[in-house]
Amino acid sequence: MKTTSNDYKYLHLGQVYQLIEQFELISRTDIAKLSGYAPASITGLTKILIDNRFILERTAQNLPSRGRPAVGLSLSPFHWNYLCITISSTTLSIFLCELSGKPIYQAKYSLSDDLMIDEILLNALDDFLGNYPIDNEKLFAVSVSVVGKLDKTKNVVTQLGSKTLHCNLRNILEKRLNKPILINEHFQLWLLAESTLGSLISHDDVIFLQLDEEINLSVLLRGELLHKNEYKRMNVDRMVMPKFSELSDIIGQDLSDIERYQLVNQITFSALVKLIDHYYPDNQNTLQTKIDSLCRAILEEEPTALLILEHICDNLSYVLLNLISIFSTEKIMLCSPLLSIKNMLFAKIEQKITANLRQDELNIDLVTSQYEWDSPEIPSVAIKYEIYNGNLIQNIIQL
Repeated sequence: MKTTSNDYKYLHLGQVYQLIEQFELISRTDIAKLSGYAPASITGLTKILIDNRFILERTAQNLPSRGRPAVGLSLSPFHWNYLCITISSTTLSIFLCELSGKPIYQAKYSLSDDLMIDEILLNALDDFLGNYPIDNEKLFAVSVSVVGKLDKTKNVVTQLGSKTLHCNLRNILEKRLNKPILINEHFQLWLLAESTLGSLISHDDVIFLQLDEEINLSVLLRGELLHKNEYKRMNVDRMVMPKFSELSDIIGQDLSDIERYQLVNQITFSALVKLIDHYYPDNQNTLQTKIDSLCRAILEEEPTALLILEHICDNLSYVLLNLISIFSTEKIMLCSPLLSIKNMLFAKIEQKITANLRQDELNIDLVTSQYEWDSPEIPSVAIKYEIYNGNLIQNIIQL
C-alpha cells in the first residue's frame, strides 16, 4: 500500500504525542531536539494536537526563569477518554481512563463457571455505561485484554484460563460500542508494557514468566524478543519435567505416562489444585480461593503446604535454569497470583538455580511485575501504541 504524505504526518503527530507523554511536561524546543524535527514543524504539529484537545499548554511553575514563565506541553486530562476491559476466567474488569491511563471510573464483575461470556459482558457493559456518565463523543477507543488465548484473527477467544471455548468478542462488543476496538492477549500486552514502559525499560536481556491457570514465557535478548510472532511467547507447556518427588506422581496420577510430567500438568493452577484437593480434601472452594488458601498455609509454614511450595520451586527453577544456561540471562520477571508468597518463593528458586548454575559470573535477579494483573495500564498500552504510530488519531484529526 502506498504511503501518503498525510500518513507520515499522522506518524509525526504520534511521535510528538509520545514524547509529551513520556516527559509529562516538555517544551517545544526540547521536542524539536529529541525528535529531530524542525522547530517550525513542531509548532505546527503541536498546534494540531492542541486544537484537537490531545495536549495543552501549561506553565512550568518549578523552573527558575527570568522574564516570562516557561511554557510546556502536557497531555490534556479534560477531553478524550478510552475504555479498558480485562477478561479472565473469574473476573471482568472495566475502566474508563484519561489519556494518561489514569482511571476515572472502574467496576469489576464476576464470571460464572458456565462461562456465558457474551451475556455477562453485555450485562456488564450495560451496567457500566448506565451507572457512569460517559460522553460518547469523548470516547475514542476500547482496548480489551484477554487472560487466555485468541485465534489468529484476534477476534475470537479460544481459551480463558484453562477452559476451552469459542466466543467472538468483537461481535459482542460492537453491539454496544461504535468505537475502534483493540483486542489482545493479556500476556502480549503485559510483555509490551513491562519491556517498553515499565521497570525493565533499560534492560536488554530478560526472561518473562507468567504463571496462573496457564504458563506463558518469553525471552528478551539484546533488546529484541526472541519470538516475534503476534503471540510473542515460547511454548513450554509440553516440556517434560524430572520426577522431583512423590508429588510429581500425585499431581498427574490421572494422566498418561506421556502427559504426567509435562510442565503444564505440574505447576499451572489447574494442576496445583489437584495437590490441594489431595492433601486438603475438605476444601470445597473455587480455584482462586484454593490457591489463596495454599498461599496462607505456606506463609504459616504448614508442613504439607511447604511440600507443595518445594514442588513449585523445583519445577520453576528447572525451567529457568535451562533458559539461563542457554541465553546467559540474569534478570527474571515473574507475574503470578503466587506473589503473595514472593519472599519464600523467590528465595527457594534463587537458591536452587544458584546451586546448579555452572556460570558462576551470572548474578541471578528475580523481580516482580510493576503492574497488577488487572491493572488498566496493561490494556492501555495497546491504545498508547496505536496513538504513537498515528493510527488511532486518524479517526479524529482531519488533515
